[in-house]
Amino acid sequence: MKSDLPAPHLETCILSRPELLAPVRAMLEELAARIGFDETACGHLALAIDEALTNIIRHGYNNNPDQNIWISAWELSDPTGLRIQIDDLAPQVEVSQLKGRDLDDIRPGGLGVHLIHSLMDLVQFSKRPGGGMRLIVEKYQPSKITPTL
Repeated sequence: MKSDLPAPHLETCILSRPELLAPVRAMLEELAARIGFDETACGHLALAIDEALTNIIRHGYNNNPDQNIWISAWELSDPTGLRIQIDDLAPQVEVSQLKGRDLDDIRPGGLGVHLIHSLMDLVQFSKRPGGGMRLIVEKYQPSKITPTL
């Protein structure tokens, strides 16, 4: 994890309630759009964060609606993009356990971690010092190289 980052451009704390996911998605989509992501990339970012928050609510907090989830976001300049950090105080699990089920196992659910990895450019799960878990994801903008003739 980079330690040279300034204070987050956006920082919020929500309760572990599913009805709060839509406003978080909207907030992060708007931030991503303002820094130059196209509509598809904004949607991918929002979907990845929605999956992460849903997993925290369901699996980390066992649907307890009164637990805190902290969300921080930074605009990145090299490479250009967005970093989002999600922290919780759910029971810690081994990072190696945070993987989706086998994709050959055809049934509903269990694909959130796969989606996060496929939609984001960087995904880091870690245990937080003092308890809880941390997820850091980054999404980079494609290079805007002008072709030479």
